[in-house]
Amino acid sequence: MHLVYVDESGNSGNNLEDAQQPIFVLGALVVPETVWQAVESDLEASLAKHFPESRTSELEVHAGDLRQGTRSFKGVPMATRLALRDEWLQIAGSHKLQFIYRAIVKKRYQRWMEGVFGKGISVNPHLAAFPLIAQVVNNLLRDTGFKTLGIFISDDNREVVGDIERFLKLLRADPGTLGLDRIIEKGFFIDSSKSLLLQLSDLCTLQARKNEERKLGLPPKSVDDNGIALIQPLIHRGKESMPDVIQWLEKVQK
Repeated sequence: MHLVYVDESGNSGNNLEDAQQPIFVLGALVVPETVWQAVESDLEASLAKHFPESRTSELEVHAGDLRQGTRSFKGVPMATRLALRDEWLQIAGSHKLQFIYRAIVKKRYQRWMEGVFGKGISVNPHLAAFPLIAQVVNNLLRDTGFKTLGIFISDDNREVVGDIERFLKLLRADPGTLGLDRIIEKGFFIDSSKSLLLQLSDLCTLQARKNEERKLGLPPKSVDDNGIALIQPLIHRGKESMPDVIQWLEKVQK
């Protein structure tokens, strides 16, 4: 069994013209059950080391707050924040976790969406990225072993919960290339503050978004350099059938 922790970065809902967040990224951190407890223990130990005076069970490592020094990390020196980020990403690497993500440039997505559905319908980019991620995860599980199964665990995003549950049901029943024959149950949506592994997925997803923003031409910031470098060994690119996914999306959303 593999636990697949799914989180997003750059979510501006149906506002696809946010100049500050031009890219949406959906990420999936794949954690074999055989290392799950060890990874969580290492993350807890790292948190306790860098924040010894805090009750670590109540301290949520939200990637954006860690990077910007806001909320739980307000007033925390940048060196301490970056040390925690880097150590968490190194823990992911030491346990050979794999990270899958897909990035959507919002303006391009908006043009495609208006061309297919017209201007009266808006589809959250999370829903476009999910079938891409799901297909790659399913293929990875197939390659891992004959009996390898996985389950999705996502941050509790109420905007998309109903649609994602519907997508999972439809994709499991799909007889073609998009069929999810290695994904069990309906998926679980939980409060990210209760899951260190989901927080780690959030951390990976933010680094991926910052890297994609650089590719798009946004000015790079040195604060992101090491985080971007540390996620590179984790990334499993895989392949998805983009035409099949687009056709499927058009069918289920119309």
